[in-house]
Amino acid sequence: MQGRADDSVRAKCFHRTGAFIEFPQGEIDQSIPQRFEKIVRQFPDRTAVKSRRHRLTYRDLNRLANQTAHAVLSACDDESRSVAVLMEHDAPVIGAIMGALKAGKFYVPLDPSLPHARSQCILDDVQAELIITNASHLSLAKSLVKSPSRLLNIDEIGNRLDMDPPVRAQPDDLCWVTYTSGSTGKPKGVMQTHRNVLHFMMNYTNGLHICAQDRLTLLYSFSVNGGAHDIFAALFNGATLCPYDLKTEGFAGLAQWLTDEKITIYHSVPTVFRQFTASLTGAEDFRDIRIVRLGGEPVYSRDLTLFKKHFPNDCILVNRLGSSETGSLRMFFVDKETEIWGNLIPVGYAVADNDVMLVDDSGGQVAGDEGEIAVRSRYVSPGYWNRPDL
Repeated sequence: MQGRADDSVRAKCFHRTGAFIEFPQGEIDQSIPQRFEKIVRQFPDRTAVKSRRHRLTYRDLNRLANQTAHAVLSACDDESRSVAVLMEHDAPVIGAIMGALKAGKFYVPLDPSLPHARSQCILDDVQAELIITNASHLSLAKSLVKSPSRLLNIDEIGNRLDMDPPVRAQPDDLCWVTYTSGSTGKPKGVMQTHRNVLHFMMNYTNGLHICAQDRLTLLYSFSVNGGAHDIFAALFNGATLCPYDLKTEGFAGLAQWLTDEKITIYHSVPTVFRQFTASLTGAEDFRDIRIVRLGGEPVYSRDLTLFKKHFPNDCILVNRLGSSETGSLRMFFVDKETEIWGNLIPVGYAVADNDVMLVDDSGGQVAGDEGEIAVRSRYVSPGYWNRPDL
């Protein structure tokens, strides 16, 4: 069988320590909390989340998640399925998300920087039984609900039990509902299951050889698919997740932050990457960055030029094609020796367990290069919340 054009680059895509533990297929047949708790047992004292204001080890994060889970279980009955999370872009929100999952609920992320009307629309649609928030956003949360009993202030749960609750979620249970932008109409809630997310992270981990020594950016909002990718790619591998809020901190300090935090995997959409590199002087030293991962938009030859100009010789650019419904579909690996003819960087080659094809208006597969992209896989989204017609 003919090899991939990027095989030689992929072969170099390891942390400089050489450390890597494969994510086995058998690990996807469980819940997200089960995989996370396994990592906590392996790496209790490693840093799980590091921001300007917080540093949480895996033991610390698990304790916060457990306290949150017990508080959720006290506030909700067993029939309640959904919990909204309304917090800022910082370490505690990760504990809130994991706490909701440990309680056997699926979480619905609400970014407090987005319009009030959008959050209200999402809550009205999903009918979340509870909103997890903190003191900073308590007033906003109160404005979104009719009863204060539907609010859980994470800053006030410090005396709760901190032991792991019994496993409540099954692999095919929902783990999150994230909402589309609504640019083409009313926002749609994309549902995902524990098994699907573990499968996405298996492909991502094994493709980029993510390991416990890696330090990943969280530049995306936690309310979108890209943010969830970064969160679980770190937490499923004992790596360190480093949130940086571009909305409040801007691009001016990003370069120094990347250096100070010894980031190894940078991830953003190409538009953010271009804005970031436009702020660089050329004197920066990004010696620790081993991967620049771009996705969500087309990547152009000018982006490759910027990558080659500003990043280390052993750094690798990864272009990914995927969606909230499917996870990663294709990836392409590029280094400084790669030459691309044309304006677009290829999206590369299929990841495991996904068939990508072109179909016509009737759904039949076409042999040419014109048609609608369709994906056939066991691991696609079960659908859109309250939209069985789609």
